[in-house]
Amino acid sequence: MKLHRFYIPKEKSEGTTLYSPELVHQMKNVLKLLPGEKIIFFNGDGSEYLSSIVSFEGKDGVHIKIEEVKQNDVSLDKELFLFFSIIKRDNVEWILEKGTEVGVSHFIPVVSSRSEKKDINIERSGKIVIEATEQCGRNVPPIIHPVMKWEDVFNKFDLSFIVLEKGGVSFRKQNIKDKKIGLLIGPEGGWTKEEIDLFNKNEVSFMSLGPTTLRAETAAVVGSTEVLNS
Repeated sequence: MKLHRFYIPKEKSEGTTLYSPELVHQMKNVLKLLPGEKIIFFNGDGSEYLSSIVSFEGKDGVHIKIEEVKQNDVSLDKELFLFFSIIKRDNVEWILEKGTEVGVSHFIPVVSSRSEKKDINIERSGKIVIEATEQCGRNVPPIIHPVMKWEDVFNKFDLSFIVLEKGGVSFRKQNIKDKKIGLLIGPEGGWTKEEIDLFNKNEVSFMSLGPTTLRAETAAVVGSTEVLNS
């Protein structure tokens, strides 16, 4: 039987008591877990804690007994920063969920000239990546950065940048050896000439996923997979 995994930051734990109304609600009301049942929790320190539920402390806390500590050996060879143009909410949430599963380390929403939206719900986005982290076995949830503009990206981040664009070099012809990479994903309407000029000015590498035109959310996840496995 697969055990449920839960992420709880260190600052929300005190000894063998975990303090989180969201966690308690999920355990008691959603998953219907009872005292005596086993869970796994992790806090980003590189370990997983096999525990049993002792009791619930009202709506805010759960008292546990740690039975075994194991090292989490799920590691990522590359630190991928996914810069994605803001699109429709459901599609952004799909990028966050699937991007977490394939190994994205940082999500940076960006307002492009042709972006459909100008902002995302950071709080809801955080919950999505935590749930995806719990599900896929990773030890640390990805970081979600504040919304940016493309012109600010290159001033703040010192990375090897790749932009997905038809006509670029095929991933099959590349062996990406850099460990910190920024992957740029455009909106449904594509890049403007001004954005292309900005990328050229900042020596961004243009790469292609093939001859077909992918939706933005598909390109984000497929492109992330290609980068991380190249």
